[in-house]
Amino acid sequence: MNFSGDFTAPGDPDVVMRRFTDIGRMARCMPGASLEGKDEEGNYVGVMTVSFGPKRLRFTGRMTCEFDLANRSGVLRGRGSGDARGARVSFETRFRVDPEPVAEGAPPVSRIRIDSTAELGGVIAEFAKTGGIALANVLLRDFATNLEKDLAQDDDAGPISEAKPLSATKVVWSAVKSKFTQN
Repeated sequence: MNFSGDFTAPGDPDVVMRRFTDIGRMARCMPGASLEGKDEEGNYVGVMTVSFGPKRLRFTGRMTCEFDLANRSGVLRGRGSGDARGARVSFETRFRVDPEPVAEGAPPVSRIRIDSTAELGGVIAEFAKTGGIALANVLLRDFATNLEKDLAQDDDAGPISEAKPLSATKVVWSAVKSKFTQN
């Protein structure tokens, strides 16, 4: 599954890029994600929880990060497995933070561009074909909303509150609404 998207966020691109290097802070901006530290090899260890009504699917995994501050870009690579029938995912996400044109005297705005490739296996493999892009769009939109809230805080103010599990119901309704508004 391939996904590309972009969104804007308030702030100077260099400041936004520095915020992206705070992995714990960014994990709290991602719906359903939580960071549990690092392993002995330096990989970030975390969990992504997706709720299906009262049922929850929990993915545990590892992620590595590479940042190029001079070019305001980065690469995230990860893999994880779920607690249901061989559910597994691996991904590579590349991002870039660029200045967005604004009117003279207006506060700076950054445009974040994302290109991601993911492979889903096991019980969720079919979902990648039918609902994967809808999920990616909802995740990107919710991440952008949470990032905007985070950027509105001072660096010392601490991160936004912990993320709640990603709601599969919300994803489905967002996809349905999106389909109807496109027609």
